Amino acid sequence: FHNKEQTVRMLKEAPMSDGIRRLCILSYLALFITGLLTSPVFSAPPGKKEHSPPIPWAWLTDEEKSRFEAGRELFESAFTPRDGLGPVFNGRSCEACHHTPAIGGHGPGYRANIRYILPSSTSTQGVLFHDKSIAKGPAEPLPDNAILSKRRPPTLMGLGLIEAIPEEALLAHTDPDDRNNDGIRGRAAIKDGRMMRFGSQAHAGSLFAFVADALRQEMGLTSPVTGFTTETADGEIPPFVRRRILQPNVSLEVVTHLTDFVARLAPPQRNPAMGTDGEVIRGEALFAQIGCASCHVPTYRTTAQPINRAEQAAPMPAAVLNRDVHPYSHLLLHEMGSTLDDGVSLGVAKPGEYRTPPLWRPAVSPESTSS
Repeated sequence: FHNKEQTVRMLKEAPMSDGIRRLCILSYLALFITGLLTSPVFSAPPGKKEHSPPIPWAWLTDEEKSRFEAGRELFESAFTPRDGLGPVFNGRSCEACHHTPAIGGHGPGYRANIRYILPSSTSTQGVLFHDKSIAKGPAEPLPDNAILSKRRPPTLMGLGLIEAIPEEALLAHTDPDDRNNDGIRGRAAIKDGRMMRFGSQAHAGSLFAFVADALRQEMGLTSPVTGFTTETADGEIPPFVRRRILQPNVSLEVVTHLTDFVARLAPPQRNPAMGTDGEVIRGEALFAQIGCASCHVPTYRTTAQPINRAEQAAPMPAAVLNRDVHPYSHLLLHEMGSTLDDGVSLGVAKPGEYRTPPLWRPAVSPESTSS
């Protein structure tokens, strides 16, 4: 399996009839593909880099910690072709795209989150580009005239608390027509009667759907979750090989465990030493005075009753209920002007519309966010 070209060349040069030679070459290639998709050669990535460990909420119970660790194991695990990885993908694990400054954080670059459209396309919905394939050959060809949108994989820290913010508290900040004449227009991304709040253009409404979408889009892993049961790309996988791969590729339990992990990641905390810093206090007052807090709303109280997440999703963790959360965002969409309009959109957002991002991405070391 490690020198396919040399083996095929030897078969071509061996003394045998053309019919036998063709049969041998086809048989070898079939065995090669089978081995490529099912052999343990792909069980672990070589030289996996160690990242700082994920930081859970400080108030987790033993049961909550158990759920967090079960999800963490899957989050850090490398999926293989025999698990359903591919046929094209951007990373073999969730950790590959979310590990800065710690596991569960943002991505180190843009390669795992490049979307594009073609000039001739009638839709602005971006197609995700994949730079890897299970065949170890070239990934998807990127058309020369493609219109690109490069987006850094976002941090997942604190998303469980963001999911628990009551929808009415966020909708209270909508003002799509600037009726209060403050120069700010923000609208909610509404789909099927529900506010979407996850992703750079708010394309997902629950963590459960957000996780299922990432599994399918980034790794080609289908699941039983409604809307994510089919592949996003066609691959030349022989039917006899495909039959050996579970369909859907991962179970509902896998999606639930990963959601449990993401939902329990602690948000970055302000360094306690900064709370008495005069410059920080003055900056916070100025932040509100000049209007930044109109969009980057500092504080909410999470719901007292669990919010219905999504069809098939497990209940919202009780540990997120009735807590103050400080995301510095109202999660609404804003038209950001021509400079940020790359012509590509996601979900119900228009090109150039982006969700107001939370401002709690850490600018400090992971150790200082554990309080």
